[in-house]
Amino acid sequence: MSDPLTDLVGLLRPRTVLWKRIDAAGEWAVGFTAAHGVKFGVLTRGNCLLLADGPPLRLNAGDFLLLCGPAPFRFASGPDVRPVEGEALLAEVSDNVIRLGSNTDDPVRLIGGAFLLEPADHDLLHHLVPDRIHLPGTADGTARIARLLDLIGDEATADRPGAAFVLPRLVEVMLVEALRSERVTPPRGMLRALRDPNLGAALLAFHADVRHPWTVAELATAAHLSRTVFAARFAEQVGTTPVAYVLAWRMALAKDALTHSDQTIEEIARTVGYGSASAFSNAFHRFTGSRPGRDRRLLHAAGEAAGESATSMVNRHATPNAGWMPSRRG
Repeated sequence: MSDPLTDLVGLLRPRTVLWKRIDAAGEWAVGFTAAHGVKFGVLTRGNCLLLADGPPLRLNAGDFLLLCGPAPFRFASGPDVRPVEGEALLAEVSDNVIRLGSNTDDPVRLIGGAFLLEPADHDLLHHLVPDRIHLPGTADGTARIARLLDLIGDEATADRPGAAFVLPRLVEVMLVEALRSERVTPPRGMLRALRDPNLGAALLAFHADVRHPWTVAELATAAHLSRTVFAARFAEQVGTTPVAYVLAWRMALAKDALTHSDQTIEEIARTVGYGSASAFSNAFHRFTGSRPGRDRRLLHAAGEAAGESATSMVNRHATPNAGWMPSRRG
């Protein structure tokens, strides 16, 4: 049986994992510009601040961090230290290690990475999950994520057959572990709704049968709530109406099919719950401003451009061997 979180991670199709390490001591700061994709990391030694949108966040050894938003961010020993530009430093080194600081006081080691998403699904992630997930080293599930990071780092920096299949699967599991953690309490979105037994039941029903012509009344029945209470609670918890959520999810599925399948427009229409290609095409046009056929060409072009950009990034951050990549326990 399908479930919303599995569906979400399946749609995102994480790919092109890039690894880097920050070794710092004393007074230091490094910043990274806004970028699409998802950034993640674990602090293996010392402590530092994450400075991004919102108040500063203190990171301690063992903490895991996932950044889903496109906003710039920086790591620093203190809030007033002027940062150096991280990507520029990475371009100057051959081992993907950023070394900062003028002494050996308070050594810090941060091992992190990033993975790219399908261009069509950037907004989907940002609307449904928190921009930032911070799991303390003592939190339930963090130890499992740590083991996954070891495997991801080993796979990302080794040259093994099948890596193109294994690496995205490991990242998907890591993403599921982070998103389903009890420590994650998003203000709004799918994850918050899944914590509500009534709304979660409605989401499970919808995701199990996307083709069904769902009405708000039927979803309310699945949630064991009145239509009025269900609609109000859904808008409060998810940040959009049930009808808008159903439409957005169907359009996300349609974009995925347009990009990755050879299905005809009529076949895609049936898959996402429309009785005819014309009804689907009209709904798609109202939602995206483009017709499915034209959007298919644009999505393929965007995917190819993203692939070329990813290849460029991989070449720029290529690692000759895995020797620089320490175990998280190091």
